[in-house]
Amino acid sequence: MHVVATTVTFTVTDPLASASFFVQHFGYQQVLSFEGGSAIERPDGGPTLFFMQFGSSVLEQSLRYSSAQGVSLALTVQDLDLEVSRLTANGVRLSSEIEQDDWGERHAKVLDPNGLIIQLVQWISGRPY
Repeated sequence: MHVVATTVTFTVTDPLASASFFVQHFGYQQVLSFEGGSAIERPDGGPTLFFMQFGSSVLEQSLRYSSAQGVSLALTVQDLDLEVSRLTANGVRLSSEIEQDDWGERHAKVLDPNGLIIQLVQWISGRPY
């Protein structure tokens, strides 16, 4: 299999609010906007993020009125302290303080306007996988 792109879709109440949050605070660019949805990408690569309106007829019937639970989007950064300072200076509230796990991962979490969990991660001794 030769994968040429990856897309992650989130069903949310307000797609534009999520897309705008990622554009404003995480360097994404809006690449598609339509009634009931929005798509964003980072100019340096990574997956396309689609935000679809909860209940949209575009969604498969079985998924139309469900949203992912227990899902978080992890963004690995070089300097967690710098990114947390930048975000909080711009009015973004942390949903968890900076923590460090035994396996060498430092992380903090924020929530987007629809409650999506965004985890910022910095590996202390390099990524173990």
